[in-house]
Amino acid sequence: MKRPALILLFVFHAGLLYAQRGGTSSFEFLNLPVGARVAGLGGVVISSTAEDVNLFLSNPALLDSANHNHVSWSHLSYYADIKYNTFSYVWNNKRIGPIGIGVQHMGYGDIERFDLVGNSIGKLHANETAVVVSHSRTLGAFSLGANLKYIHSNIDTYGASALTMDLGGTFTHPERELQVALLFKNMGVVLSDYSGTSNSNVPFDVQIGATFKPDHMPFRFSVTAYNLGVSDSGYYDVDFSEEEPGLVDEVFRHINFGTEVVISQNFQLRVGYNHLIRKELGDPDRAGITGFSMGAMLHIKMFEFSYTYTTYHVDSGRSYFTITSNLNRVFHKKSII
Repeated sequence: MKRPALILLFVFHAGLLYAQRGGTSSFEFLNLPVGARVAGLGGVVISSTAEDVNLFLSNPALLDSANHNHVSWSHLSYYADIKYNTFSYVWNNKRIGPIGIGVQHMGYGDIERFDLVGNSIGKLHANETAVVVSHSRTLGAFSLGANLKYIHSNIDTYGASALTMDLGGTFTHPERELQVALLFKNMGVVLSDYSGTSNSNVPFDVQIGATFKPDHMPFRFSVTAYNLGVSDSGYYDVDFSEEEPGLVDEVFRHINFGTEVVISQNFQLRVGYNHLIRKELGDPDRAGITGFSMGAMLHIKMFEFSYTYTTYHVDSGRSYFTITSNLNRVFHKKSII
């Protein structure tokens, strides 16, 4: 990768994360969608009335014993050579309940290194990884869960690490397909920093969400309020306008919308809208479908395939792929320890 491309890569990537969090935190890859389903519903989802083995990475209260021995892998080809992958697995123990294991990994590819006069002197590597252990308990209509995360970031010879926790809760209506959720995300500390002059911190957030499917209708609606602890003054618009956003605009920058069209248990469509992405990454002269995402799920025998196309700019979108399998069916075992 040549130097101009490298500069463009880091400026754009940093700008994307800065727009969504105000640029005040490290380890921002933790805020990317954990799979094609979440991406297809706008990118921020912490409630669900449907089973999904990946969702405990978004909210540990969604860790469900019904997903015992389910496994999932998701992939995103991000900008330039950046690759984002997630892995999740759930095991249900009859004594302590469900346990989730997850990995989130962001690889930045091989980056060419230059000396002060522009001569190539090899390549450097950069990546970030989070290892997640999750547990939840259900008490009637309420579920409580916790994720413990160890995070490591590496940029060439520099490294940083952190330990964080997600605490989440859900209330599921006993008669209606309705769920309300609350999440305290990424509470924790930086264990080691890149250098003595670095001042990294974790991307703490508070989120509130709800999912509702009306009776006798094929639609499942999700809405999530997020970045509730982030001041609006931290946002930047791509047109660099000095005009302050109106009240409605400010409110909608904190809300993510998603809809699933449940055609059958084996085939579903998804669409989402993220106003913050549209306002801060879209071209003010031709925003197009910036901020929208569209996807589908297809279940075939032992496998579930999901695909989502997300638009961060009118001329640039990215694809998420997720494959999920029930290992109980693959190996014909249903035992629980």
